[in-house]
Amino acid sequence: MSGHGSAEAPPAIPAAGPAVAQPEIDWSPSQERTALAGALRRLLDVVVQTAASPAELSAAAAAIDSVTASLAGPVVRADMAIDRNSYRSHMSLVGGLSHPAAPQLVLEQDEHGVTGQVTVGRVFQGGPGLVHGGVLALLIDHAMGCVAARPERPAMTVQLRLRYRRPSPVGVPLTVAARLDRVEGRKLHLSATISVDGQVTVDADAIFLTLTTENLASVFARDEAAAS
Repeated sequence: MSGHGSAEAPPAIPAAGPAVAQPEIDWSPSQERTALAGALRRLLDVVVQTAASPAELSAAAAAIDSVTASLAGPVVRADMAIDRNSYRSHMSLVGGLSHPAAPQLVLEQDEHGVTGQVTVGRVFQGGPGLVHGGVLALLIDHAMGCVAARPERPAMTVQLRLRYRRPSPVGVPLTVAARLDRVEGRKLHLSATISVDGQVTVDADAIFLTLTTENLASVFARDEAAAS
């Protein structure tokens, strides 16, 4: 039984109309786009904590709906590029500068793999004051992927095991580290940790699998007819 019941039924949501294909334009990063994403991340952090009045909340919802309508229309054309200015990089669910919700984990290469820091806000809270365990798994999987995958060696997660050793609090810097331990044929064995003030709160190990040309064609197949 869920402990999150409500005495009142939520308002009915209007049924969505038929999907309408929007024109696509080529992706181009910009300071304005990253500024918009930053503003939205700040908004989300406030939304989960605000004690504004019902009238203020209603006005905010109307304003946000108005902005949403103004931005609807042509959409960017996503591609498979992975350079730092690509759509995939900017819209990455972790660290994406133009992503409206992505935790801003910045990773640096070192002699062992990658290490970086991120402060996770209350929008990703699980237990009171604590980062949701699924978000910790997201951070670790992303860091491992940055070690395992290379332009010349595409790879994907096939197994990920985590041990939650201590709570990871929101609002404080988390140190995320990942490294490649060994290679067995197409299997890449990795390990990773999340630490707070030098104490490990999560440790993990994983197996990534190097993708073949056939894997790539199957996993990332495009329906060219639908796109045209």
